Amino acid sequence: MDVQRYISSGILESYVFGMLPEAELGEIEMAVLHYPEIKAAVNSLQHDKEKFVMLYATPPPPGIKDRLLEIIQQENTQEGNDLLPEELRTPVPTPAKETPVKKLPAAKKSTDRIWKYATAAIVALLFGSVIMNFFFFNRSTDYKSRYRSLIAAQEKLDAQKEQHALTSIKEPTKEPDLLTDPAFKWMKMDGVGAFTGNSVSVGWNPQTQVVYLLAQLMPVPPAGKQFQLWAIVNKKLVDAGVFDGGAEVSQKLQQMKAIAIAQGFAVTLERKGGSTSPTMSQICMSAKVTR
Repeated sequence: MDVQRYISSGILESYVFGMLPEAELGEIEMAVLHYPEIKAAVNSLQHDKEKFVMLYATPPPPGIKDRLLEIIQQENTQEGNDLLPEELRTPVPTPAKETPVKKLPAAKKSTDRIWKYATAAIVALLFGSVIMNFFFFNRSTDYKSRYRSLIAAQEKLDAQKEQHALTSIKEPTKEPDLLTDPAFKWMKMDGVGAFTGNSVSVGWNPQTQVVYLLAQLMPVPPAGKQFQLWAIVNKKLVDAGVFDGGAEVSQKLQQMKAIAIAQGFAVTLERKGGSTSPTMSQICMSAKVTR
């Protein structure tokens, strides 16, 4: 290392006056330990620094020592706080002012009047409660009476229905006695040809236009066939409906189609379900309306 050049670089002055960064302090301290010339230069600079400080130092004002001692002794008192400069004083909290409380005049007591009103209200409520209870009790009694009456009526109606059902089971339903009804004109038609020995009875009511047929002696028609009744109206055959034959229906009145006018009736054997026009070769029987 060139010691003289290092000393004259000005780095030692910066070190002595505390102007070097911390990263370079270690380098100066190592140089002071290894190089006596650098150590001597540093000592000389420090001596010059002290002389400079002493040359320009300002003596303290008289009495400062006594004042400082007094401040230290009264540090925690208000007097000591007042001796400090204003910027160093501890702020003293300002005591809160007491707000005078204005007493309001005492409210006039009205306890007696309040109790009177309360008592009157309670009495009114009790009286109303008694009236309502009496009213609802009467209504409840009335409803119970009506309910019992309805139950009794329902039981009576159920008993009547049950009795009627039992009677209906015991007594078979009877056909209306149309055979003796004078409003009906009955005529018996006897079979011809292949149906000789067969017969049907037809009853017609000109007023109501109702027609009944009793196939008391008619066989069961062949498969795919059915008997059909025709009304003779002005020498023309008008469809009066189909009917069944056989022992099962021999005693049963079969209602046919309504006929308004008829001079007679005829029966033919048609295809099952009937025909819109009669098959004349299949006429089984016919008869005129009796007057």
